[in-house]
Amino acid sequence: MSSLACRIVFVGAILLALAPLTAQSASDTTKAVEEFHHICLAEGPSFMRMSQDAYDRDWELLAEVAFDELAPITNPDTVRVWLTTEADGGLPAGTIIGYTTAKLSGKPVQTCTLALPEVDPEEFQKAFFTRTDAEKISEERSPAQIKRLYILFVSGRQQFVRLVLPSSTSPGKPLVASSIMATEAER
Repeated sequence: MSSLACRIVFVGAILLALAPLTAQSASDTTKAVEEFHHICLAEGPSFMRMSQDAYDRDWELLAEVAFDELAPITNPDTVRVWLTTEADGGLPAGTIIGYTTAKLSGKPVQTCTLALPEVDPEEFQKAFFTRTDAEKISEERSPAQIKRLYILFVSGRQQFVRLVLPSSTSPGKPLVASSIMATEAER
């Protein structure tokens, strides 16, 4: 190979290495699903457990207003929001983690939400279905996003999962995965 060709290959390799990745690999997406399962589904939403995770994993506490557009139920009673400033396990840097208590049809519920930047929505759904027995019960479409609601049983508890998937016309928007579960008194 000529000296010029070697330089072009070398410069191309450097540029490729420095280019930001726009989506996680399939194995990273599977790890994101496992994090969602661990944080939000396996034991259900829990303020105490999530607060301890936030402390142990060094998540940054955010103002409640950072969660206004991401909350799965409008007008929550209680909100706590954290941010991963660095990649953390299967969570990409910039993940927003939220916990809320709210009322749904007059009944108290707890929610847990992960807003996952740079996670491929299609790969997330495939890994989610591989991991759970979720059944889709509704879907809403708009030009900017698709909202899907699922029902599933995890550890003997009925939960709902709401996925908000950005459309291809909304680049840069995170995939939002939320669990919604009746509080202890209602189960």
